[in-house]
Amino acid sequence: MAEPTPMFDLVKTLTEIPGPTGQEDRVHEWCAAHWSGFSEHVEITRVGNVVARVGGEGPSIILLAHGDELGLIVKSITDNGLLHIWPTSRITSNRPAHWYNPVNSVVLVMADHGDVDGQLVYASGHVIGGGTGPDHFQWNDWFVDIGYSNREDVEKLGIHPGTRLVVNPPTRRLGDTIVGKALDNRAALAIATSVAERADTSALHYQFWIGSTIQEENGLIGAASVVESHPFEYGIALDVGLCGDVPGTNKANHPSELRKGPIVVHQDSSVNYSQRMTMALVETARGAGIDVQQAVYQNYGSDGAELIRRGVETVLLTMPTRYTHSPNEMVTEPELVACADLILAFLEREPLSARWPKT
Repeated sequence: MAEPTPMFDLVKTLTEIPGPTGQEDRVHEWCAAHWSGFSEHVEITRVGNVVARVGGEGPSIILLAHGDELGLIVKSITDNGLLHIWPTSRITSNRPAHWYNPVNSVVLVMADHGDVDGQLVYASGHVIGGGTGPDHFQWNDWFVDIGYSNREDVEKLGIHPGTRLVVNPPTRRLGDTIVGKALDNRAALAIATSVAERADTSALHYQFWIGSTIQEENGLIGAASVVESHPFEYGIALDVGLCGDVPGTNKANHPSELRKGPIVVHQDSSVNYSQRMTMALVETARGAGIDVQQAVYQNYGSDGAELIRRGVETVLLTMPTRYTHSPNEMVTEPELVACADLILAFLEREPLSARWPKT
């Protein structure tokens, strides 16, 4: 068994905290408490974002991840105690998207009177044999069974329409990788935390902040108000990277691979990132001897788009990740550490010059 490491411990701790879209409180309360140990100022905002000023002098920069994970929400309870569910994020309106399939996973129901274990299931096996099953899953085909036989017993647990739940496998090592749920985007939170813990603020050329937003998976909702905490000049959005090194993918669209280094993203489906910041990050990686990949992402967006809308010059850095938006997301610890190393090296280089002379 591999020995515990600071990065793995951070990833495991953060991924195993339940934090579905719209109920990120436990994640951000952990961040606020932990970040207080090395930050000059920590704040949970009115909408639930958490930001921390770590220190340093110079133009302000925020390293931003998001706290929410894809989750489900109870929409009704059957007479025999089964939970009909609905997505907490913009997965699809009528039926589950083909790329989102957590069915047959263990789940944690975040009931009012305490968490309840359950199973996300569907009518399977012999009872839908003989060609009687649906061609495509509808949301009502999936339900949660918590082992009770009637609605009244379920309601006594504090479960009702609006109760959220998350898939709940443990985060574990598998070969030389880390596998679990919510690596999108808690692995990024682990990197941000590691960077702040390791930073020598006297060596930074920026006033350095870290932050985490709510409801990124629901349309970058939290990121829209991040700049109300501070008028940031620069941003590094940190998120999962897309790897095309498994069957069923198109390598022409997704040439990045696991174990080939952090991925610097020029463009995604919602925004073009700062070209000069992107190339400065690439140059920093090369100067520090860090392998780095460059990419253009389709069917993808990040909080960085909202930072740019609010006037913050922003770059997107991602850690290579397989099986995104599944209970089996996969990263490698060396690449998480490499992302942290790259960010620290960038913070210690001279800042970019102003785009226009200040009067």
